[in-house]
Amino acid sequence: MHKPIYAAGYYPLAHDPSEWERDLKNMKDAGISLIRTAEIFCGWDQIEPVKGKYEFDWLDKFFDLCGKNEMHILLGTGTATPPYWLHELYHDVNIVDNSGKAYPNNVSYSWACLNHPGYRKEAERYLNTIVNRYKSHPALYAYQIHNEIGFPFMPHQGGSMSVYCYCDHCKARYKKWLSDRYAGDIEKLNYAYSWNATHTRYQNFNQVEPPEAAPSAWSSLTRWIDWRTFWMEGVADFVKWQNDIIKESDKEHLTTTNTFFMKSQDPFGVLMGLDPFKIAENVDVIGFDIYPGSGNKADKKPEFSSMCLDMSRSAANARGKDFWLLETESGPINGWVMGPDRNVTGSDLWRNNFDAIGHGCKLNLYQGFREWDYQPIHWGGLVDLDGQPTKRYYEAAEIGKTLGKIDDIVRTGSSQRAKAAIMISRENAIIMQGIGQEEFLRKAVTGAYTAFWNNEIPVDFITPQLIEQGKAFDYKLIYTPLMAQVTESVAARLEEFVKAGGTLVGSARLGMLGERGWLNHTIPCHSLKNVFGISSFEAESNVDPEITYNGEKFLGRWHREYIEPFEDDVKVLAKFDDESPAIVCRSYGKGAAYYIGTHSDMALVDNKSKLLETLINDIAEQKNLFGSLETGGALKKHGFDFHLVENKDNTLIIAVALPKRSEKGPDSEIIPVNVMLNRKISSASDVIGEKEIDFTQDDNGLVKLNVEVYKDRAAVILLK
Repeated sequence: MHKPIYAAGYYPLAHDPSEWERDLKNMKDAGISLIRTAEIFCGWDQIEPVKGKYEFDWLDKFFDLCGKNEMHILLGTGTATPPYWLHELYHDVNIVDNSGKAYPNNVSYSWACLNHPGYRKEAERYLNTIVNRYKSHPALYAYQIHNEIGFPFMPHQGGSMSVYCYCDHCKARYKKWLSDRYAGDIEKLNYAYSWNATHTRYQNFNQVEPPEAAPSAWSSLTRWIDWRTFWMEGVADFVKWQNDIIKESDKEHLTTTNTFFMKSQDPFGVLMGLDPFKIAENVDVIGFDIYPGSGNKADKKPEFSSMCLDMSRSAANARGKDFWLLETESGPINGWVMGPDRNVTGSDLWRNNFDAIGHGCKLNLYQGFREWDYQPIHWGGLVDLDGQPTKRYYEAAEIGKTLGKIDDIVRTGSSQRAKAAIMISRENAIIMQGIGQEEFLRKAVTGAYTAFWNNEIPVDFITPQLIEQGKAFDYKLIYTPLMAQVTESVAARLEEFVKAGGTLVGSARLGMLGERGWLNHTIPCHSLKNVFGISSFEAESNVDPEITYNGEKFLGRWHREYIEPFEDDVKVLAKFDDESPAIVCRSYGKGAAYYIGTHSDMALVDNKSKLLETLINDIAEQKNLFGSLETGGALKKHGFDFHLVENKDNTLIIAVALPKRSEKGPDSEIIPVNVMLNRKISSASDVIGEKEIDFTQDDNGLVKLNVEVYKDRAAVILLK
């Protein structure tokens, strides 16, 4: 079966049936070969408006048209948008927030409770119906489970996100989950829930209610960890539930679902109930939605796309799976009448598509091909409201032509293997969100990523669960941004990692909290205090301390810890302005541990202080953390981001221009590039320009060539 790599969302009921075939032809002419539909807009609510009475005629016709035009369909399961009769049949099916208010119908998708037995019963019946109807159709390629799985990220009205779900069905399921978590021993739960302000002594699990207040309201932190962990696991289990139903009837076609990372309203998915690493276990391919234009993150947060794509790849690779970009913008995006947030142009399409391909993505999908009259929020479109091609359409067609030339390498290849990883933790995120300090964590993770990205060091994300599975040993370095919670078992595994030759870089407040979110008695915590050879429990807060590193002055951020070495071999690499240690390093076993007594990652975001960027570069040179691609700093110097994608026979060099670079300067520049390969190559060519490129390769495999990069489109170089 052909494996599509270029796709678009399209919703037949939004357009006149007489226009469908024309739109399909325009998509095909642009190189698009996969269409996502029926997950929303044309979902369950449109197909079964009356229980048991299906309206499949339009979808049957669309499937047949796609088959006739050799187009494939990514079929949504539609469960995000149940029909209204479900609410009439089960009055308690709507999710309920912590104030007891039910989420209203006719607002957004995901309004029905995933744990409601009536919803599950009807959804399973519907899902079996559509799978058995279309599983043998030649146009079917894969199924998308739900849509943007998790709770709604928009509140009922202005303000912060609401917390869900507190219906009776969720409460009952939660109590069962707690009983399993605490091995049926209520006294274990009572101990874990110790909280001096109000220490309820439960007699059985049926008495335990989910917390309606976050810890920032002077509530128990442990309860909050349990409650949000329950939901992160529950959402992933719901995906598995649908996947199992599909696979019972259809083992041939792939399954996927789409999720987020760094969504502005809920960056770590705490309130939406998202654990991408867990979700990835339960589908064939994990999908992510990334909108650099929404909120104009393209200009304001240039690292955003790259960071989200690296996280997407990390979640997929951790489970040995591929990832797809299941939504990205196709035109002006967001903002209602006073928008758009960004007037997306052809150069944005080139960047978004090839940035994803460069990070190892196997399929890119525009949301959508054509905009909808009834949603005047600005949501793209390669064609206009009448279906006529725009300038973006012709750029998309050039992108499709280019992807057609490299599709085999995209499908079978992989991006550069990272030697460094940034540690992120759902438990740590739950804690920081619950105590109202999530924004600090967001800045710390963003600053940490930016330090690697600016140094052009490939980097993955790793979780405590993966570390406990031994995955730390896949890397040479692990960095821990504002990792306030570290358990004893994870600390022990990190100690083993350093002993075996790894490099651990810790930052302020490392492991301040442990099991249940309670205080650890040392910072760094547990066995990590011996790895670093220091104690750093005392600190000042809300300061930006001055630090001297290698004779240069930098600013830290927020904390200034009092680092007290207790091992003689601890080396002081940087000092605060009072000459006390700011950064220390210690050899431990075959490896090394660095500790930073402030948040240099946050300082990079808030103060543009390059302390962490400089330190990471110095460590990378010592530990050989750079990839096989070297551009002489093209990202920082010229505004071009380079990637490698390779299969066993071919190598692609991909370069995209950052948005600000797309707006100024010459149309193209020549960047000298070095690539270390383990095979001899016979040719180098510019795929888009269709011209050969001069190169040299020495006996060690080092290829040297000059790459012409462009401000308004990607550069794609093929080494054969």
